[in-house]
Amino acid sequence: MTNKIIIVVITLLLLSALYLSRVDNTITFEDKRFITDYFIKLEAGNPYKTSYEEQLNLIKSIQHSVFVVAPTQGSIDKRNTREPKDLYIKKTALCHDRSRVIEKILRYYGFMTRHISIYSTKETGSVLKSLLTPNIDSHALTEVKTSKGWLVVDSNEEWVAIDDKNQPISISAIIKNKKNVKERLLNDFPSFIYMEDFFVIYGLYSRHGMFYPPFNIIPDINYSEFLYNFQF
Repeated sequence: MTNKIIIVVITLLLLSALYLSRVDNTITFEDKRFITDYFIKLEAGNPYKTSYEEQLNLIKSIQHSVFVVAPTQGSIDKRNTREPKDLYIKKTALCHDRSRVIEKILRYYGFMTRHISIYSTKETGSVLKSLLTPNIDSHALTEVKTSKGWLVVDSNEEWVAIDDKNQPISISAIIKNKKNVKERLLNDFPSFIYMEDFFVIYGLYSRHGMFYPPFNIIPDINYSEFLYNFQF
């Protein structure tokens, strides 16, 4: 086997491993059943044909429904799925569990979403060091697209990033000017990490690869969402 063939085979194997390890955002029949039976009982539609105020109310209702089902802090174990059914059965969750379900319900009701992982650089002073440091301060949350722009939806508290004029605030706005955003928030940040130095990775669901099938060491990534990192 020539070196060229070996390189091609290795490349194909790597691409296959990455593809098989991707986070699938498909809303399954089971997801739909649990969403409508146990989370929020509404007909799916196009929220972008409604007013901004109606969109905001629906987003808050969806977020609230997830906290009603899983109000306490406690993670679903690694090597287990964390879909609407799992959250309903477990009835406890951490940010990476709730954000997943919030996003699935939002998408079921017609919203565009993107998953956000944020990592603090306060202790390390480095993006790379923070990514490689176990147990670094981090948070998983959601951005949902409204008719007035992207809106941060928290997954540990029933908090959405709106200002005192009820306008949506994106994670990029928070990064660019935390002090200004804090001063005009309708409700203060729900966690200290929002005020720390941190970086954002869209589409990264875990660094260790143990939250989504096939549960291997390849990081859990949704590649279509990951592309947002290059538009930030």
